[in-house]
Amino acid sequence: MLLRECNDCGLVFNAILDSKAIPYDERYENRQNFSAGFLAMLEQTASTLANRYSLKGGAVLEVGCGKGDFLHLLCERAQCRGLGFDTSCEVVGAQTDRRVTFFQRYVTPEDVTEKINLIVCRHVVEHVPQIGDFFQLLHRLAVAGGGSAVYVETPALEWIVEHHAFWDVFYEHCNYFQTGTLRRLAEKAGFTVLDHRRIFGGQYQALELRTASSDTARPDEPPQTTPLLCTFARDLANSVNEVISKLMEAGASNGWAIWGAGAKGVSIAGALSHMPPLFVVDSNPAKQGTFIPGTNVPVVAPSDTRLGVIPVVLIVNSYYACEIRECLAHFDFHPNLVSL
Repeated sequence: MLLRECNDCGLVFNAILDSKAIPYDERYENRQNFSAGFLAMLEQTASTLANRYSLKGGAVLEVGCGKGDFLHLLCERAQCRGLGFDTSCEVVGAQTDRRVTFFQRYVTPEDVTEKINLIVCRHVVEHVPQIGDFFQLLHRLAVAGGGSAVYVETPALEWIVEHHAFWDVFYEHCNYFQTGTLRRLAEKAGFTVLDHRRIFGGQYQALELRTASSDTARPDEPPQTTPLLCTFARDLANSVNEVISKLMEAGASNGWAIWGAGAKGVSIAGALSHMPPLFVVDSNPAKQGTFIPGTNVPVVAPSDTRLGVIPVVLIVNSYYACEIRECLAHFDFHPNLVSL
């Protein structure tokens, strides 16, 4: 990766991304809803959107729906129909309840042939190289849907820098947005911002949009952003050393594990390859029995008996600390927990 920062809008991006290196097919697995804490956030988001946009009896289109978990949840909560587009979805066509239909491909405005009440785009914009073009696509989809509302969710660069979270920088994420940067991209594409807030303990930002009227002026002035990449890069080595110090103080010289085989866990394992974890724990059954990419570190279930003897478990996202502690106690496992 070679991260660069735009002096005009504040966008941080990977300048040498090879998109062909990331196969977003049905084997791509990034579901997080096996966590009770994450599922609670999804349920809250679904309830908010269902009520705010009066979705009952209407239609929702999700761009980049993944395996479709959130779309199912939203349509069930709102009693509406759903259309999901993603090259990584596993089930194609209408579901058994006839409420949700999936398409294993990218969406185009020509796919929108009916009134769409809401377009959802969760954790997609950080994966898209030509991000300006992508926001214009979202605008065309909203126009084709009869002036659909649009919900965008993505990590907040400010949180990553504030927490020195080098484990939140990884190859699939080619874009990193300050809040001002994300807002300006949406407005430049022809949207009016209805709401812009931080969620999930401040880690994510949520943007709610409508298509602007034809006489609404698009912003020419740069957004209010602060250069952040130099600060992040300057603190990077110290951040890695701080994590190592925390692990060693907790007893990791006798073995340690990571909780979470998502991108954060993979990033940590790669950054600490000179002192690799013995294993990585994940509650997602699809990841158990696999290995962390580029290593021989196995991924195990939370019930694995090795958690009863491992001295230290590193929690890569402190948001889940209480949930993980309760899970370990349920199995009568009591390692030292180090939370980032």
